[in-house]
Amino acid sequence: MAFKTWLRSFWQSHTFWLSLLVPLLASPLPLMFPGPIAKCGYCVIVIGVFWVTEIIPLAMTSLLPVFMFPVFGLMPAKEVCMTYVQDTLMLFLASLIVAVAVEKWNLHKRLALRTLTLVGPQPKWLLLGVMVPTWFLSMWMSNTATTAMMVPIVSAILIQIRECQNLDSLEEPLINDGNDVIIKMDQKGKEVNENIKSSSSREAKEKQFLAFAKTFSLSTAFSANIGGVATLTGTPPNVIFKGLADVLYKKYEVKNPVDFANWLGIGMPLAVILIIFLWLWMQMYSEGLKCLMFWKKDNTSYEKVRVSLQQEYKKMGSMSFAEISVTVLFVILALLWITRSPGFIKGWSVLFLPDYVRDSTPAILISILLFILPAHLPDWMMCCKSKSKVVANALSPPPKYEPLLDWATVNKKMAWGVLLLMGGGFAVAEGCEKSGLSGWVSTHLEGLSSLPTWLTCTILTLLVAITTEFTSNAATTTLFVPIVGDLALKLGVNPLYFMIPCTLSASLAFLLPVATPSNAIVFATGYLKVKDMVIAGLPIQIFSIVILTIACNSWVASLFSLYHIPPEFSSLLVNNSVPHNSSRGVSSLLSVALTNVTVGYNLTH
Repeated sequence: MAFKTWLRSFWQSHTFWLSLLVPLLASPLPLMFPGPIAKCGYCVIVIGVFWVTEIIPLAMTSLLPVFMFPVFGLMPAKEVCMTYVQDTLMLFLASLIVAVAVEKWNLHKRLALRTLTLVGPQPKWLLLGVMVPTWFLSMWMSNTATTAMMVPIVSAILIQIRECQNLDSLEEPLINDGNDVIIKMDQKGKEVNENIKSSSSREAKEKQFLAFAKTFSLSTAFSANIGGVATLTGTPPNVIFKGLADVLYKKYEVKNPVDFANWLGIGMPLAVILIIFLWLWMQMYSEGLKCLMFWKKDNTSYEKVRVSLQQEYKKMGSMSFAEISVTVLFVILALLWITRSPGFIKGWSVLFLPDYVRDSTPAILISILLFILPAHLPDWMMCCKSKSKVVANALSPPPKYEPLLDWATVNKKMAWGVLLLMGGGFAVAEGCEKSGLSGWVSTHLEGLSSLPTWLTCTILTLLVAITTEFTSNAATTTLFVPIVGDLALKLGVNPLYFMIPCTLSASLAFLLPVATPSNAIVFATGYLKVKDMVIAGLPIQIFSIVILTIACNSWVASLFSLYHIPPEFSSLLVNNSVPHNSSRGVSSLLSVALTNVTVGYNLTH
């Protein structure tokens, strides 16, 4: 018992000793190979393990490059700090501010409830009514916030479904003695035997309700994960990819062709295909092959669900002036993003100097307007008012001016840690590039050149999909995307051909609760076990990889000319190779260091 107490106490202080153990286990790498590649490898190992294991908060881990890169002579502190603030980071910051405004005035809840009141009360249509608003909102808001908002609504729906199935109507509990006989006590204390059929209906309904609960919960999380890939600002991996691709293209003096408008051409068709598949698959997961018998109707009346949802929607009342204002600003922002440089015609960006206006420009403009425009229409702006209202307003003090958004609300709801995580990712990517580590790793992956390009792309996508189940999707994107981009150039392939599918697969995590915050939120409802998520998520995971491969070799390849590499890449490509013997030594020691760190972490768990 004393040993268990000591062990528990020892593990509770794991933040302290793991923070010392990880750098110590990786220390042979820079000591034996003092070159910049080995030093950067050491920094990436330490930062990567800190990210994966969350020894300290992710946001603080993201600040490690500011300390480590200058100390190891990889980058000056000034340059490291400059990588934390980029155009794509401002774009994401502005999109988060707009999302805070939507959340403050409950626009997301109104959309969700309105959608649910329009669909039928049958579970399969309610499931679609839950999935569609979750899917749409996650395109513009944090997947975590969207899921957290939808879970209480889903819980209310499940309660009404349970009541419709009359699962709580029995006054006395029934006890199964295991002999196909239900034992029930009468008022005189005597046993009354009833046929097992009296409870079989209830057991079947209990089983059906649990299947509904699992299905609704999983569909909420998975819809949020899928919706995030549709827009460039929908999820951090997309924004990180944009920043890393900008850096790569700028290095070769080429303009990155990816922007908000044409990303819709990648993400929207993919998101539509996946959400349709998810709806069909989750029905089969819930009801089995019975879902194929669409001509057979469920005799249970779910009218109570419809009434409950309609009552909840009526409680919100009519749209307020603030809701209308935020909606208008949101639509204007979306239109400005799409029409800035649509590609097939000239956008409004031609009114300004070339490359001066980016997607972050209108986003910041709308964000500023949210702090200026009023949440309530002031009296002096009203053209006509009744005399009674004028007299009442004259007797009462004038209302305090309230803008649509205030800094206290933003400061409370803003995901500052995600912004730091993205900035740290840009810093790590820049350090790997300048030290030559990205080129060295991609050189050792050139053996994949013997495979067809599409197969190499699929293998890399699958590797990222597996990794993101255990690590932060932002960290996974940060570590993999620069490497696969450099590998593509070494193989003579357009870098976007590898970078885009790897980025998308980092967001499509359906197997484990730890994979995404959305998965963790629905897992906390208590309806699910890990095996439930794995069984339900595996077909979606496989299907998403297949669709990604098809997409990158069809409409995405056509949209970005992925089968052709810009001539600037081939003419300015710098060979970052290292001596063969040195590479082998560093490779071996790097593998040993990674293995030791991983084994050490696993033993502590």
